[in-house]
Amino acid sequence: MIILLSFMVGNYFDLQISWQRASEDVLKLQIMMTLWAFLFGILMEWKGLVELIERRVKLNWKLLIPTVVLSVIIFIPNIYWVKWYGISQDLYPNIFLLPETNMILSVLAGTMFVRSFVKK
Repeated sequence: MIILLSFMVGNYFDLQISWQRASEDVLKLQIMMTLWAFLFGILMEWKGLVELIERRVKLNWKLLIPTVVLSVIIFIPNIYWVKWYGISQDLYPNIFLLPETNMILSVLAGTMFVRSFVKK
């Protein structure tokens, strides 16, 4: 988990530099940062991950469907949110503009993903 955190921090600093330079690497770095946070959320549920590896699985559709929707939304880079909605005062599109909020939602999606497959 510490390795994932170091990847996320390094990726975050690279992302800030890319934003300042208006580099083409912004999309790749945002997707990588989302992926690291998603994997961190999966590893947070390590007991459920062990059950998943041991194939003691019970699918919870009520949790899996919102997880898939959230996962699709978080992997859309915030450049596209600005392009589609602009910068407004509305809460919904502004949630996805900050990389920190996107990272929190990515960790949540990873956690929900494991919980949707684990027996309770």
